[in-house]
Amino acid sequence: MMSLFSVTVALPVRSAAAEIDACKSLIVTDLTGDPSRMVTNELRKQARTRGFDLVSSRNNVPATDSLKTCLLSGNLYINGLKGVISVQVVDGTNALVGEATASGTVWVSAQRSVRVAVEKIYSQLGYTGFDDRTYRQRLERQYPKRPTVATSEDAIKNSSPRSGIEGIWADPEYTLGIVPAPPDVGADYVAVILRSQSPLWQLGEIKAEIRRTGSREVFTGTYFMGNKHPQGITFTLDHDAVLRGSPLTTPTGTLNLSLVRVWPELSKETASAAAGPGGAISPSSGTVFLGTGFLLAREGLIATNWHVVADATKITIAFPGWREALPAEVAIRDKVNDLAILRVTEPARLANVCQELPYQLTPSTGVTLGQQVSTVGYPLTSLLGSSPKFSEGVVSSKNGLQDDPRNFQISAQVQPGSSGSPLFDTAGHVVGIVVATLDPANVYKTDSALPQNVNFAVKSDYLLNLVAMLPAEKLAPPTTAFSAEKAASCVGLIQAQ
Repeated sequence: MMSLFSVTVALPVRSAAAEIDACKSLIVTDLTGDPSRMVTNELRKQARTRGFDLVSSRNNVPATDSLKTCLLSGNLYINGLKGVISVQVVDGTNALVGEATASGTVWVSAQRSVRVAVEKIYSQLGYTGFDDRTYRQRLERQYPKRPTVATSEDAIKNSSPRSGIEGIWADPEYTLGIVPAPPDVGADYVAVILRSQSPLWQLGEIKAEIRRTGSREVFTGTYFMGNKHPQGITFTLDHDAVLRGSPLTTPTGTLNLSLVRVWPELSKETASAAAGPGGAISPSSGTVFLGTGFLLAREGLIATNWHVVADATKITIAFPGWREALPAEVAIRDKVNDLAILRVTEPARLANVCQELPYQLTPSTGVTLGQQVSTVGYPLTSLLGSSPKFSEGVVSSKNGLQDDPRNFQISAQVQPGSSGSPLFDTAGHVVGIVVATLDPANVYKTDSALPQNVNFAVKSDYLLNLVAMLPAEKLAPPTTAFSAEKAASCVGLIQAQ
């Protein structure tokens, strides 16, 4: 059999840095021009033997290791009796860390020649195993450390904010402390990293420089992107609850930055207005409180409202068709936004629940006025029974009661027991959590009017922020197309007492 490769290998052509030891995991893509995948498979085989953690995609590694995951790509070029393998390796930031070629025309076993050629490829790349020091030195050179401010969450909470923008804010990736700027920064405030999901950002680094304008609700400044590149930004303070940024440009599209307030808590007037007449959906009568919860991940994370489980000494959840409920405990709560995440204490018993996840928790920034939405929950179980109920409606307002920016007003029918139900858009994205309804009797007393289907849902951004506070947990992606039937299998009846 004719071989396309000799043991004679081209001189190495490597990047100046050549820091391939900063790679912990390796993705080997199919080489162009290698339809039989003989070379590709040999590259993958030898990657394992040389110490790489071979993975199929970046989704299969923890977020903390994303920048340690490198990608090998290349091509096989055949011209007559001559064949050339050429590969390049880039790191998690798509920066080149190494490249190599091998070529020849020797009549020997094709399989043996490919093996020898691939050995030469890896010899050129010079991988000796992942080295954390090399990895960190490379990151520090590519992404120099930003100026820092010595502060902490406790220090900020023990301070006295002098402006509505000061405090602790968060999105799914970062928790930021906004504090007065040091004298040498040239801004009025800085946003400092308190928590980060990105290995590029360390505690104390300045993520944004913020300047006052003539309006107390509008600020300008510079926001440093995930890759630490600066972009100009305008911040708008929305009802003291959300800090919205003007659109930012990223390699994958436009980013609409939205930070939610973590501390200080909203004033009592604002917080009570979020519930409004009728308040949060009342639980069933008696000592057992009933509500709804839905799976965020099949490993046992359940989202619901805080008022469903507040002060409970025993919490259980049952899924459709279950005769026995499963015990759960509160993993984290957000009293201000009436949210809670529960953790099932016996996750192995979920093996036969929600076999395919048909939805995913996503930001609510794309929700539009009049958009179709739906929900699945357990309303009025004493009257309607304990099977899940589906209802549809529209987004009546992008704000809640008295223009509260944390909530949507929706027309989908909900009743007591619906608290904690997921709010879906037509694509199966969870964009909210049902939380409240207007009590017609109370509204009639105050305004001589009977409201119909005036209900509210907390925007999903606040739940995403709460999930981000559990760094060891990961949201599960959908594994099947959305349908009400499939969604119902992942939504459970919560009992709290």
